[in-house]
Amino acid sequence: MMDENFNNDLASKFMNAIFDEYLSPLISKIANKLKITYNEVKIDLEIPFQAYLTKSYDKYSRIKTIIYGIEPKRLYDFFEVPFLEKGSELIKPTKTRVLTDISKFLIIEGSGGIGKSTLMKHLFLSELELKDYIPIFIELKDFNEEEHLDLEKLLLKKLNQFHNKFQEEYLDYALQSGCFLFLLDGYDELYSENQKEFFKKLNDFCDKYPENHYILSSRPYSESEFIEFQRFTVLKAVPFNKEQAISLITKIEYPDEELKNKFIRDLESGLYDRHESFASNPLLLNIMLSTYNDYAEIPQKLHLFYYQAFDTMLSKHDATKSYRRKMLSDLSSDTFKECFAIFCLLTYQKAKTEFTFPEIEEIFKKFPPRIKNVLNIGSFIHDLENCLCVLYKEGNRYKFSHRSFQEYFVAYFLNIQTDSKMRDYSFRLIESGKFRASADSVFFMLEDMNTLRFNSNILIPLLDKFEESKSDEEDLFEYYILNFPVKIEISPSPSDSSLGLGFIHTQDNFQSFIYYFFDNTINYTSYRTIDNNPLISFCKDNHLIEQPIGPEDIIENEELFDLFKKSWVGQKILSLTHYKQKLIEDLKKEDIVLED
Repeated sequence: MMDENFNNDLASKFMNAIFDEYLSPLISKIANKLKITYNEVKIDLEIPFQAYLTKSYDKYSRIKTIIYGIEPKRLYDFFEVPFLEKGSELIKPTKTRVLTDISKFLIIEGSGGIGKSTLMKHLFLSELELKDYIPIFIELKDFNEEEHLDLEKLLLKKLNQFHNKFQEEYLDYALQSGCFLFLLDGYDELYSENQKEFFKKLNDFCDKYPENHYILSSRPYSESEFIEFQRFTVLKAVPFNKEQAISLITKIEYPDEELKNKFIRDLESGLYDRHESFASNPLLLNIMLSTYNDYAEIPQKLHLFYYQAFDTMLSKHDATKSYRRKMLSDLSSDTFKECFAIFCLLTYQKAKTEFTFPEIEEIFKKFPPRIKNVLNIGSFIHDLENCLCVLYKEGNRYKFSHRSFQEYFVAYFLNIQTDSKMRDYSFRLIESGKFRASADSVFFMLEDMNTLRFNSNILIPLLDKFEESKSDEEDLFEYYILNFPVKIEISPSPSDSSLGLGFIHTQDNFQSFIYYFFDNTINYTSYRTIDNNPLISFCKDNHLIEQPIGPEDIIENEELFDLFKKSWVGQKILSLTHYKQKLIEDLKKEDIVLED
């Protein structure tokens, strides 16, 4: 791994290598055009990039984790390189060049806690060592605070912090040379309303500067949502196998070495196999180690896992027990958890995972009076940062150690509300669409906490809302076809034709939510291929090849309607029309009949 101190001297040598490889011919062009010397242009280019790389190295080479919450540790002291899956091929990106050799346009997709951001930081540091390209690390959530979603403007803004003589023209020439590797971290952390605009801007940027390399990371979306990124190859982050999990724990500097060694032995002898869904996820594996001494058994459900983890972290700092650092807030465990849950809800509904202290003070103004009367904001934030390590401070901003803690406590908050408040708060969160149901675990965990209350207070009312515009005379199946619209499309190929059949993506957040929980294996916009189907013959005979057939066309054509009803989509919609009644019947089955 590279030198521990990437100083100005190393940054200067790095830039000289880039100049020799890419920029020297362009510098001469700029100098001639602006009628200034070669060295003047070189200095104006070198100073901001050199400063950016030095500062970014300091920022990304050390990180805080759940285990290392107080003090940042060198990333390579505990980093375990994950495998990435490309079709049936497994790739281990020990160096950035492993990925840049695949394609100039990549998406790294992985579930929460699997280590995407840490991998992206590794790629940044690896590139500093390789000197193939200038790595530019951009946290995409930063765009949520920007007035525009323009990569060029954001990059110019960053560089002008270090050298205000840096001109837009310089950047344009540099970008044309193809000397950059853009590491775009956290597509799923963009507001959903910003994603479409960001994609357009990124697409235009890639068209304008196609010689650069682009790697984007995100939590999983359906293939249809990534299908817009047609030039991008999707690589899937693979959960850790047993050897990787043990290797990671071995590297971690843990205060109780004896406990850590016991944990490793137990992973080897069956613990990993029994709880692979947790032990194969780096974040959850870290939490497993933290809680291992307090619970004899690891729970099967994700929400219970987080409950135990937070309870353990609280108990380690309870004033009545042994602790490493005293809790300053002096709140009972229940009150502390409620306060944190409210804080998580208020930040989640704004899709914010980082904030300044003045912003935190504004958030606390929205707390109920009974909480504000017993809460000292400074002490509470101190405990979250220094005792529980679920927040950490970087510069003047506080950040969640991981978004999953925010998600768990939003679910926790909703679950402790009355039925009407659970429904009202949930409806507002769903309608805002800040985070998609498919990309985070709030409502998944809430359903797991209490399926009956979830169905009664959220899913059934949502289905009522969806069906409220249906007239008494209207057929329910036809109503669903029109409102969860479908599409048929035949695409000819040299040997035969294939049938594309699926759901048109809906912009309605309520409808998307209903369908996600009805069957989260269905993609809204991907059209499954079905060969040897009567629908193909019908479409061929009626000259419908390569013509998308909409929901109205299906309903109006009796023969097509009958063929469609027998298809997998037709059968799914038919099931969906009975979904609400099934949920209601399930609730009735749970009623307990008491004797008179």
